[in-house]
Amino acid sequence: MAYVVRWLVLVGVVLVGVAPSPAVAVTEITVTVRTTPRLVGVPFTFDGQRAVTGAGGTVSFTGAHDFAPHALAVDDHGLASEGRQFTFSRWAGQRDPDQAFRRTVQGLPLRRDYTVTAAFTARFRVTVRCVDQEGRAVPRDRVPYVTVRSDTGHTQRLSVGQSVWLDGLLPVYRKSVLTSRKVGYALLSADAYGTNTVDAGRQRFQPASHQEVVFTTPFHDLTVSARDAVFGSASGRAARITLPDGSVREVPFGTGRSATLRDLPHGQYEVEVTGGQGLRAVQQVRLSRTQSMQVRVVSRADLALAAGTVGVLAAGLLLVGRRMRRRRGGERG
Repeated sequence: MAYVVRWLVLVGVVLVGVAPSPAVAVTEITVTVRTTPRLVGVPFTFDGQRAVTGAGGTVSFTGAHDFAPHALAVDDHGLASEGRQFTFSRWAGQRDPDQAFRRTVQGLPLRRDYTVTAAFTARFRVTVRCVDQEGRAVPRDRVPYVTVRSDTGHTQRLSVGQSVWLDGLLPVYRKSVLTSRKVGYALLSADAYGTNTVDAGRQRFQPASHQEVVFTTPFHDLTVSARDAVFGSASGRAARITLPDGSVREVPFGTGRSATLRDLPHGQYEVEVTGGQGLRAVQQVRLSRTQSMQVRVVSRADLALAAGTVGVLAAGLLLVGRRMRRRRGGERG
């Protein structure tokens, strides 16, 4: 009997040993990568597993809970669309601050769900053109360049009518949160004929919002006429203007005995009337709007009249002096 009992116990132990044990639940951990700004199609690799961001600018990787280190990498080559370029800038949420600016992050955990943010710098292809205060296109040879300054303090000269790449979005890391902000630019100068045609800082733009930038550069007309200083008759044959850069324009007087010089930027000008029958007449003018000016010219007739007047006065004074001397001589006699 004891032998049978021992045999039954032995069989029970064997059966218990070969019976399947209950399955142990495996915890799945999800690592989410989001982009700022939100970008579609950005490739990320997590431990060799490659995936791209979707419509929301995010991608997720799932793995079993463990205590091993893991790697996350971004591939920003070829991240460009029509008129836009994106370059990786930094991470947030990657645990190790020394790896914030590396394209590959090592030592990431898989112990609980978390999110890592990847920020990108965005550049936009911008084209600048200029118009006058009436909205008419300004020729490029008149204003070939403009100078702008970004709100980051960078100053840059841009060729009018030609495309240039400008920073439009920059990452901002504040209070452990990584976001993007638009970069703004202010127009400093748009030189024409040696003078700035604009007020610095008044015209602004953001490449992320506008890639076709139009600046207003005012130009004015100056109408010049000349009159005889004494008789008031029209005088002169042409107006010669010296511009702020030292260049000279000459326009002949028309039937109205005046000359109009068009499309001048505001600034200081020297105006000379040429071809008159008299002395050289030069006058300074500060141009800030379309205006007319009249130059007074001293002609030869004016000089002759002045000389005759002086002669008559001199003769009169001489005659008066003689009479006074005669009177004095008569009183003595």
